[in-house]
Amino acid sequence: MTNSPDTPQPRPPKKPPRRHRRAWGWLVVLVVVVLVVGGVFGTLLVSNAMTTSKYADSIASNDNVGSLSCSILGSSPVPIVSGTSFASLRHGVGWYEGSALPGQVGNFAVAGHRLGWGQPFAHLDRLQVGDQLQITAQGTTYTYTVITGPTVVSDKQSDVLASVPAAAGRVPSKALMTLTTAASLLPSPHRLVVVAELTSTT
Repeated sequence: MTNSPDTPQPRPPKKPPRRHRRAWGWLVVLVVVVLVVGGVFGTLLVSNAMTTSKYADSIASNDNVGSLSCSILGSSPVPIVSGTSFASLRHGVGWYEGSALPGQVGNFAVAGHRLGWGQPFAHLDRLQVGDQLQITAQGTTYTYTVITGPTVVSDKQSDVLASVPAAAGRVPSKALMTLTTAASLLPSPHRLVVVAELTSTT
C-alpha cells in the first residue's frame, strides 16, 4: 500500500536551535573551569594548612638555619631551612646554600613560595624601604631593615645573590639580606627581589 499525495508525511525530529547548543557548550566549559579552579584552590588551602601547622615544631627543633618574623609578611615566625629546592620550600623559607649566614658580612639570601605551601612570601611585594625583618638564629635576633623595595628581575639574573647584591665580584663590607620569590601568582620567568641591611643585633 502506498501513501497518497494527500497523506501527511512524518516529520523528522526537530534539531535544537543552534544558539541553545552553543549555550549548553558554554555551560559545560564553565562547569569544568569551576571544578578545576576549585580543585586548585582546595589544594593550595590544604598545602598551606599542612605547612603552617608544622612551623612551630620546626622552629623549636633548632634543626634549621633560623626563623623569620615580619608583621607585613605574616603573623607567625617562619622556619628558614637549608636549600631552595621545591622539597625544601615546602617547609618554610629556603636559605641559598653558600650565601652568608644570619648576621654575617655578605649576602644572607633566602627564597620562599608566594602561593601555596605556606606562601611565606605572598606579601613580599608590600615591603617598603624602612620596613624591618627579624631573623632569629642560635639564640640571637638580627634585625634587617629594607633598603631596596620590591624589584622585578629575570630569573636568569643570578647576581642578585652575589655577596654584594647586583655587584658580583665586589668585596662585601656589610651584612645584607636578599629575599626572592615569584614575580606574580602565575608561572613567570621573573623574580621579585627585596634587599635589607643588618641594623641591630640582640
